[in-house]
Amino acid sequence: MANATLRLYRPEGENSQIVARAAAETKRTHQILDRGEAEARADRLLAETELDSEGRFEVVLGEEIDYDGEAIEVDVYFESVPGMPEDVEADPLQVSITTLQPQWRKGEEGARFGWEHCIPERFWCQVRGQFRAWTICGDVTLCATDEPVEGVTVVAFDRDWIQDDELGVATTDGNGRFRIDYLRQDFEPGTVIDVELVGGPDLYFRVETPGGQPLLAEDSSEGRTRSRENAGPCFCVHLCIDEEPDDPDPEVYPAFTSVGGYDFQTDIDSGPAGTGETVRRGRAFYHALRLNGIMSKTLNGNPLEYKFQYRERGASSWTDVTPSQIRKTKIGTLEKVDTSVSPPRISTKDYVVGGTPDSDEVAVTPNGNWIPMPQKSGVFSGDGSFVPNHDQIQLDSRTLATFAPAVDLTGIDAGDSAEAPSGVSLVQNRQFEIRMLVREHPLNSTPSASTEVGHLEKIAVNNRLYDYLRHPNWMSEQVNDGLAVAMVNLEELGSSGCEGIQDTLNVRFTASHPNLGTVRIKVDGPGGPYRTTPTPADPNVNGNGDENLYGSIDFQKISGGTKAEELKNCAYTVTLSAEVLLTNGDTVPSTRHDQIAFCKG
Repeated sequence: MANATLRLYRPEGENSQIVARAAAETKRTHQILDRGEAEARADRLLAETELDSEGRFEVVLGEEIDYDGEAIEVDVYFESVPGMPEDVEADPLQVSITTLQPQWRKGEEGARFGWEHCIPERFWCQVRGQFRAWTICGDVTLCATDEPVEGVTVVAFDRDWIQDDELGVATTDGNGRFRIDYLRQDFEPGTVIDVELVGGPDLYFRVETPGGQPLLAEDSSEGRTRSRENAGPCFCVHLCIDEEPDDPDPEVYPAFTSVGGYDFQTDIDSGPAGTGETVRRGRAFYHALRLNGIMSKTLNGNPLEYKFQYRERGASSWTDVTPSQIRKTKIGTLEKVDTSVSPPRISTKDYVVGGTPDSDEVAVTPNGNWIPMPQKSGVFSGDGSFVPNHDQIQLDSRTLATFAPAVDLTGIDAGDSAEAPSGVSLVQNRQFEIRMLVREHPLNSTPSASTEVGHLEKIAVNNRLYDYLRHPNWMSEQVNDGLAVAMVNLEELGSSGCEGIQDTLNVRFTASHPNLGTVRIKVDGPGGPYRTTPTPADPNVNGNGDENLYGSIDFQKISGGTKAEELKNCAYTVTLSAEVLLTNGDTVPSTRHDQIAFCKG
């Protein structure tokens, strides 16, 4: 019982009653106490201590405690039980274990007594039930040999009337064993969709390889059998898998649906009149884009091939995505149950397309611009089985159009517009269409006609970079191929950057990108930090707030009222941060920064 609290009490009652309780079998003395019963024992408390991760403890009853070797009541206080998530709140619980008469052994350093105890499984499950914490323990073996299988995934379900609940997932260890912890609310009726024909979790299971290849798929009706129906807080199960699954490779119809984590039907403003940016925050796309969706190895029972095409909005013809435009992409896993070792275990290799594969990866060689799906399908055979992961390609969006060279803005100063002085303008997003085609490719036969299985009508792409100077008036730093412009300066430092700051302080800044997010200015030092978020509505601040923000802002505006002349004579730093609203579909770029220091006084 890891990390619980052991509490020792003076016993209550007549001596004969105490002796009887101490002599009773411990399996008959366990009792779950309600809050009132636990609180009533407080004035009899001798000592308490924390159990360690192994349930061990040591308690010293020193001279300050009026104790002379008599019987002791032993309780354990729980704030949670193993397997409960840390963020789940639960009422604490106190359990009476037994009345113990220690047999003290006297020595030079005092008397000692050692004791260990195992709570019966049935009672422990009652304790877990009080915390609404449920557990499934089990093992997975090969049906023919009863050998344990290591490294397979077990998924537990509760059969419901309309929609079954997934209770949890676990991976088998070297002995084929697994444990799934879940909570009562994971299967309790909540809405009409969750209404069960019979109360309690009615369990059935699915066993898969790590990549999702099914090895055992029980029918949900198993949850209504006598041994699985209405399972309690502790449930044990034995599962066995055959060497040939019933349906190892179900065919699904392929589809291109997403760019990274963005479903382009719902998360990208991709309609003909849309911006091509993400619906939330209005981000354009850049760098390598993970195109993904639904994938199968076959199409109408024949080997499947796929490719992508693109065109800029307004163009009439499509262009194939070639292998040189594809960044290294893991499209699935080769999985094999190795029965030559004990216990049998799953071995894996990654299948990759594009880039240079590592020594432990399997390269998929495009057929021209078509990418063939690997066909290996025997997870127990010598070749193993390929399991798609639904990633299709990582498209280098920098190859869709010419985004070089970088825009040269080295002639501007902090506080100037990024379009001055030469009239160079920020380069706006470009909009593209992307589609996926599939076809059958039977061996020794002509491929079938291709079919479109996903069409992203508009996606905004911007890979333009910028050259400029950071803090140009003091130890200026050249930025080449910057993702956005972020420049800060102090008007009072002068052209040399070395003038002193006395009674005024004006922060000059320029933050620019066609997809500019929030711009912030922060001054760190005594009394700070002082912060502001400038907008074109501020005096001496100009520009389009979502593209080009520049100008000068007085320290009193930054500080919310404090004047520069009121600052202590000390060193300070000024930081400009500019958010760039771009994404590759999975991550967003870090905020761009510039910083300058000054001394007051």
